[in-house]
Amino acid sequence: MRFSMRKIIIRVAIAAVILLAGIGVFQWHNYQQKVEYRKEALLYFKEEDYSKTISYLGQALKLQSVFAGKLDLDMTCYLAESHYQLKEYDEAEKIYDKLINNDSKNAQYYILKGECLAKSGDAKAAVKVYEQGWNSTNDTDFLEKICEIYVEQKDYDNALKYIQKGIEQGGESKAGFMYGKIVIYEKAQEYDRAYEAAKKYVELYPDDEAGKKEYIFLSTRI
Repeated sequence: MRFSMRKIIIRVAIAAVILLAGIGVFQWHNYQQKVEYRKEALLYFKEEDYSKTISYLGQALKLQSVFAGKLDLDMTCYLAESHYQLKEYDEAEKIYDKLINNDSKNAQYYILKGECLAKSGDAKAAVKVYEQGWNSTNDTDFLEKICEIYVEQKDYDNALKYIQKGIEQGGESKAGFMYGKIVIYEKAQEYDRAYEAAKKYVELYPDDEAGKKEYIFLSTRI
């Protein structure tokens, strides 16, 4: 009885090993096939034939392989960019949305999703995405993007609100936000405020030639 049980256990173990080996071979074969599809896709991507790029990437991403985590992520990013280049902004935005759900700390995904929304004419939604990106990553690039949208809409009050956030954040980007504050006041034709902003800028960054030129120019407008 014991002998028979041992034989059963051995046979089950052998069968399990064979099964796992078979699955491993299948998974590796799929991985290699994915690599080949990706090569073809990138050739078309370089030629700016984005429809064929999407076709090959779609075939690659349908194949399942436990070895392809980073590869699938790379191809998914190319897939989103290809839709973007074809001005299929809704499709690209959906992909970036999934990427954000998988990695909420990646600033680039928010930036690209916001650009899709802005290109499709939904500036309000783009601002919302950039705000989410700012809250998730604290990356001041989002504040710049929001400012650009509000300046384009001539909504200078809101633009200045985000400029101030950038200034308060400090760091290497502070100078850019302080200079942006001058420019926005100029666009709003609030020359007194632009002059005061330029004065503060020159005090902090006396070697900046662009800042000095603005300061001199604005001194003639008040």
